Amino acid sequence: MTDTHAETSPHISSRFPAGRIPEPHPSGAGPGGGPTRRRAPMSQEQRRKLSLAQNAYVANDPRWAEHRQKLADAQVARRMTLTPEELEAVLAMRAKGRTFSYIQEEIGVCHDVIRRELAERGYPTARPRREQRVRRGKGHWRSFD
Repeated sequence: MTDTHAETSPHISSRFPAGRIPEPHPSGAGPGGGPTRRRAPMSQEQRRKLSLAQNAYVANDPRWAEHRQKLADAQVARRMTLTPEELEAVLAMRAKGRTFSYIQEEIGVCHDVIRRELAERGYPTARPRREQRVRRGKGHWRSFD
């Protein structure tokens, strides 16, 4: 039996054609020498022009309100919080006895975030009592468990 992984692994440098292996950066910066800059640093004049253009956009462009809302939504997503609609859905599913892992798959938010948000708002995060849990089905598909 031959090991095909060794022949196709991208980590084996002998399999790369000559000249395709990236050369180190002449300044010494790069993977081992620190971060590389893709752009030259901005001059004070460039910064001033950019600032004026941004201020004019905020003051005069009618698209700014929509753009600001997109930025705010991105901040909410980065903070990893639940929206009011998501919170209602979580509470409804928890009332039905759903687990955090099930809720995570349904609404697409990490179960740790769900648990943290519920705890911050004073909702219980313990496992539901046995009589409140969702019962497993009794159909023929149970034979596949």
